[in-house]
Amino acid sequence: MVRRALLLALVAIIGVAVQVTAQDDKTFTFEGSGWGHGVGMSQWGAYGQAVADPRKPGEDIAAYYYTGSSPADLSDLDLPSDLLTTLDNPLWINIASQITLLEFTAVGGPLELCLADDGAGPCPKPEQPQDGERWEFRRIGAGECGFFMDDELQGTAGDCRASISWPEADGVQLRYGEDRKKPCVVRDSECEYRHGAIKLRDDPVEVGFHVLLTIGLEDYVRGIAEIFPYWKAPGINEAQAVAARTYGAFKFLAQEVNERPADPDGDPGISASRKDSCWCHLYDNTRDQVYAGWWREDGPDQSAWVDAVAATEGRVLTYFGQGWERFTKGGIIQAFFSTSSGGITNSNRYGFFTEWNERPSSVTQWPYLLPKDDPWDLDPSLGNPVASWRKTISASQIADRLGWDEVTDAQLVSGPTTASVSRVRFDGREGGSDVSTTVAGAWLRYGLGLRSSVVRAIDDRQAPPTEPDPPDQGDDGEGQAPEQGDIPYDELPPFQDIAGHTHEDGIDTLRLAGIAEGCDHYSLYFCPSDQANRLQVAVLLARAARLPRPEEPYALNFEDVPTSFPHASEIYALAEAGITVGCAANRYCPEAPLTRGQMATFLMRALGLAPLDSFDGRTFDDVAANNSHRGAIHAIAAEGITVGCAPDRFCPYRPLTRGQMATLLARAFYWGGPTPPDGNQ
Repeated sequence: MVRRALLLALVAIIGVAVQVTAQDDKTFTFEGSGWGHGVGMSQWGAYGQAVADPRKPGEDIAAYYYTGSSPADLSDLDLPSDLLTTLDNPLWINIASQITLLEFTAVGGPLELCLADDGAGPCPKPEQPQDGERWEFRRIGAGECGFFMDDELQGTAGDCRASISWPEADGVQLRYGEDRKKPCVVRDSECEYRHGAIKLRDDPVEVGFHVLLTIGLEDYVRGIAEIFPYWKAPGINEAQAVAARTYGAFKFLAQEVNERPADPDGDPGISASRKDSCWCHLYDNTRDQVYAGWWREDGPDQSAWVDAVAATEGRVLTYFGQGWERFTKGGIIQAFFSTSSGGITNSNRYGFFTEWNERPSSVTQWPYLLPKDDPWDLDPSLGNPVASWRKTISASQIADRLGWDEVTDAQLVSGPTTASVSRVRFDGREGGSDVSTTVAGAWLRYGLGLRSSVVRAIDDRQAPPTEPDPPDQGDDGEGQAPEQGDIPYDELPPFQDIAGHTHEDGIDTLRLAGIAEGCDHYSLYFCPSDQANRLQVAVLLARAARLPRPEEPYALNFEDVPTSFPHASEIYALAEAGITVGCAANRYCPEAPLTRGQMATFLMRALGLAPLDSFDGRTFDDVAANNSHRGAIHAIAAEGITVGCAPDRFCPYRPLTRGQMATLLARAFYWGGPTPPDGNQ
């Protein structure tokens, strides 16, 4: 793929005329229904249910879409942490990441400011922004920030760890970036916040700082902007409120993995990698849920939403069927939702992942995220604009996404039902040979740019009648797809956030080997700049080294990695191969970040290398003689697996990023040296 791109660029530069072939003219028209991943609640379907039966409680409408779920009150649940219900502002919502300038304006009174280690005594500071005044928080240098007004530093500079609160004001308005871009995803002007407080935290990799809103769960739900304000039916607003609250509660409990400090109102108990990426439990955009702040409560036509949030206060969806401990947080489900199901909701397997040639992704089927009939979504009286859609795509575009020379045909093999999914077969040519592949699931949506993966016809040709596949099973083991070997080169779509990245080739190598995993539920993003934790490294290293999975009971027992822990077998495979002995006595610390020095030791042991005092007659200047990883660092350098972090430096104590992890694994197990086989850096 890289060589092809370089060749096309060269052709353009030298001005060689390329003859247009029939391939460039051929197109395929896809007809389908729905919009989004289709997993969990369909918003248009829920709206249809509310219109069809105005007496139906919204929480029952929402529960329909999650098999075996039932509504419950938060106060009645035995949660892994009570902070969600006992703290005033437990949720940390990411408003902006890795920025160097935040502009803020006081609304209705003075703001209180706090800046750590500025030498000006305890907080709050004497400098107080008054109503209507525009101030800024700026990053001055690595780890140094300050508050400014009219380009003048107010008080003294300190760490990039600060807060903005408004106990005597109504709230605050925010804009950020050198061009004062709006941080709010649904407004054309500043976002306004009237609940909680603003926290500012330095980025661990010294790119900038993060902007967080700390807020209570109910205040958070009131600011969610995920459905149309003109949907007035109580049922749909209540259903969305319950789904949004459930989603927020689950994400809080999933990310709050560490003990909070003595002050429970201090920093959240999130992992180091989470602090690197966002310092948050949730993002304020579609990566989680769209949070619009005060506008969602106070703007025009918002009363139906505010009333629904109040009517469902504390209500969430729960699942206590078989395997509930594994798939919930204290019984609270992961309440995914999307705009439109197209008449049939997706399982988590096919909504977020892709099946190639009838080999499902090795992803466990979650018991409450099974396909459901959703006829309300297609009710013509609702006016759902995505109840049906058509999109024409050129054969050359499809060939490019598949990595083929050409695509000659596309046909629908099976249509969507609750027992099956839309499967599309592509035929074509690659390298002088006939090729074909059958695709189902998420790639149809993001690989081809379709509104959903519910395809009903191609060029007006529907699928032939077939015997339906058995439906996805629950969590009793029958729904677990078998482990796969390597997935062929041309059958995996690229991650959407690696183009042009320093480690693109390394990440792509792992992707094409079929071992890479995305950083999110959708597997669309790799997050190359995020810190890699010990669990992520264990999973990819065990796969790359093709370590045998040990049988239970394991020879070594980590107290923080029970046998039910996701990817426990990979962690214990490393342990039994002698690659790791854990982070402390009887502990592995799966969520802890891994340093570059520790990764060197993992790789040395996995490759069976001997520790070295130097490589090529050289040593890294920042690797001291007493550094426990010195021998491993020089050993992998001698093999061309690492070139250091800078000339003559290795940065052994710096946390490893996911991109660096990928490149090191690619060099160690796939490239046989410091560069990919084709010589591209």
